[in-house]
Amino acid sequence: MAVQVTYPGVYVQEVPSGVRTIVGVSTSIGCFVGRTRSGPLSTPIRVQTLTDFVRIFGDDASVGDLARYVRLFFLNGGSDCYVTRIANGALSSSITLQNEAKADVLTLSAVSAGTLGDSIRVGVNYNTATPESTFNIVLFQSTVDGRGQRVQANREVWNNLSMDPNSSSYAPAVLTQKSALVTASDPATVARIDGYSMSTRPIEYDSSVANAADFRAQFAAALGATSPQRSFRISVDGNPSVVVTITDDFTDTVAFPGTTVGALETQFATAIANRINAALTGGTTVNVTIAPGPVGAAPLATAVLIVESTAQGDILIQSAPANDAAAALGLGAANGGMEVSSWSVRRPAPTGVVYNAYERASLATASEFLNLPQTGGTAVNAMTLDAFDAAGNLVPQVVPLALADAAPPAGAANWQGSPLATKLQRWADAVNAFQALNPSTFRWRAELWGTRIAFVPTAGDDNTVPPFATAPSDVATAGPPTIVNVRYDSLGLAGNPLFQTAGVAGNDGNPPTMADYDAAYDVIDHDVDLFNLLVLPPERSTGAVAVQTLYANASIFCQRRRAFLVMDPPDSWTSAQTATSGVNTFRIGMVKDYSAVYFPRLTINEGGLNVVVGPAGGAAGIYARTDATRGVWKAPAGTEADFRGVTGVDLNLTDGESGQLNPVGINGIRVMPEGVLSWGARTNDGADMFASEYKYIPIRRLALFMEESLYRGLKWVVFEPNDTPLWASIRLNVGSFMHGLYRQGAFQGTTPQEAYFVKCDAETTTQNDRDLGIVNIWVGFAPLKPAEFVVLYIQQIAGALQT
Repeated sequence: MAVQVTYPGVYVQEVPSGVRTIVGVSTSIGCFVGRTRSGPLSTPIRVQTLTDFVRIFGDDASVGDLARYVRLFFLNGGSDCYVTRIANGALSSSITLQNEAKADVLTLSAVSAGTLGDSIRVGVNYNTATPESTFNIVLFQSTVDGRGQRVQANREVWNNLSMDPNSSSYAPAVLTQKSALVTASDPATVARIDGYSMSTRPIEYDSSVANAADFRAQFAAALGATSPQRSFRISVDGNPSVVVTITDDFTDTVAFPGTTVGALETQFATAIANRINAALTGGTTVNVTIAPGPVGAAPLATAVLIVESTAQGDILIQSAPANDAAAALGLGAANGGMEVSSWSVRRPAPTGVVYNAYERASLATASEFLNLPQTGGTAVNAMTLDAFDAAGNLVPQVVPLALADAAPPAGAANWQGSPLATKLQRWADAVNAFQALNPSTFRWRAELWGTRIAFVPTAGDDNTVPPFATAPSDVATAGPPTIVNVRYDSLGLAGNPLFQTAGVAGNDGNPPTMADYDAAYDVIDHDVDLFNLLVLPPERSTGAVAVQTLYANASIFCQRRRAFLVMDPPDSWTSAQTATSGVNTFRIGMVKDYSAVYFPRLTINEGGLNVVVGPAGGAAGIYARTDATRGVWKAPAGTEADFRGVTGVDLNLTDGESGQLNPVGINGIRVMPEGVLSWGARTNDGADMFASEYKYIPIRRLALFMEESLYRGLKWVVFEPNDTPLWASIRLNVGSFMHGLYRQGAFQGTTPQEAYFVKCDAETTTQNDRDLGIVNIWVGFAPLKPAEFVVLYIQQIAGALQT
């Protein structure tokens, strides 16, 4: 559009040149379809190194030759391919983990269908910054290495997972999207709870005569005797946090007239709840409870503060910037408080042995444990654990703890001087110090998870639950709530189902049927943007479909996708004669010019033994190597086309036998001084009697390359005005692409006019075509044909004759 001029001067406007560069597509992206023992099922996976393939699909060739074919592809020059694993009736290993109440909460299924999924192990722990809300999962495959040692392969660690579907760390989503070992789902059978925040610094008072006065005094003292105005920040149900200030004087007998401890607890709790609810917005509310806490040395009693959501939300408490009460009461995770998420009940139970030292439902039974070490009695100084020794035997071990605090003031317990977290940490430190001194006989590691102390076994079988003392020697054996679980959970049926439902064992399935291959083509057609070479490694299991019966449908698929099928000879071809006599039957139903067959088979070395494999994988690699060094128009045959990574062939062809194969379109593989060579370049339409214009592999593959490149490079033409300017632009861009190929030597001819033509004008596109919205583009090229037969004429020069 012309620029609008309004003032005298110079105007600058950019004008489109009409040049739209057509980029040539790749010519040697492989596509392998077959059976392996691992890897995603019916999913095309792009693989660009042999290491990537082994990591995803393994190198086990017990069920099929796919691993061998891909190896030969990369060894012979391939650098990019898609691999699709197929099987009939394969199943993935799975388990459903349970929570601490033994309800189903998290289903894990192996990404790879098959028995290898049974080797996946799962460890769960709550060692996070919010141990009553989030959790960690450890995944690995339990395998035996080359030295016969059991090792953890492909280990994954997923930290700070949540069972809240609205969280960015929602465990089913994170594991399904990111884990290479498992997918996950949430059965959603467990109802949420009302989340709560509970203090871990109980208020102590003298209960000898239900002393309400002392309770008032101790509660006020906990909040600050000299400055009764105390505050904390609180977030309820995900709303922004607000500052709540408790201004009441808890010694005021007018505001709080209760004369018993129970009455005061109710009045204090109501006052605190009113303060919080008045500060909240959005209609959220909380309940506040002052509940009986752990019992101190008689006649002392304790109470704890609990702030609870009323709408299955979460309570998060933090210290206030000034006049803070959260630290004084031990409220909030940062202050050692216990904050339980409403989604916490959907977490899988931890593995190992875990004491919950401050579980809301068990305050009464936890009382002695919480007061470690006790005053007025014997301090806890040892505990007995059973551990595996170096020989794998269970041996009881006495662990010295020596946790006695300095003597507290007469008649007082020592909660204030030594908070619960400090006592638990001292216990964990004592256990770990003992383990460091006895590494060969004591196989436990202690970890502190908030108000839980966990004992993690460092040896023993994954599924064994060793005997374990339920409590330290000086603590009531009823003890706090305890989870005693296996070291690791196991996918499949091999696990010990303490906190899991019966799993599903993996199954490698049966050999794939023709329908499975056809279904794989549909998936590839949908998911893979571009591939050029299709290879079908044979299945070696009993009852497997013969690979030659698959080639007809595969060649049709290649025609649809502008790809080329590289084929193995049938097993019945054991000589040049059986090959030449059987090739006509072999080609029935195929799109012949989109495929090529190679004969004989190759031998490779595996573990010191020669193994016979088909040549298709290595031939596809030679295609890729030739494309990269010479171009797709060069025949992938000759002295440069040697098979690498092989030891030989299973049948040595003579010149005469090679002369039988070539005229009927079978590409021979010869052993020559240069190596094992590809010594043919004909398509299945290349028999002399067919007189096909696509007799040679490089001509067909060059045409496919040009078709795909122009198909992609001309999409800009759609919906452009169909007239002379468009036709000229098409001729410019297509001509530029063809001239580039001509300069690289892709066509025969000494001038561009002899090598190619591009025609798009009123002659190719009539008015009727234009009315129908059609533009016709004619592109012709003069292909290079390989010199199959080099005829050398030698003539003697006659000596001078005397006449």
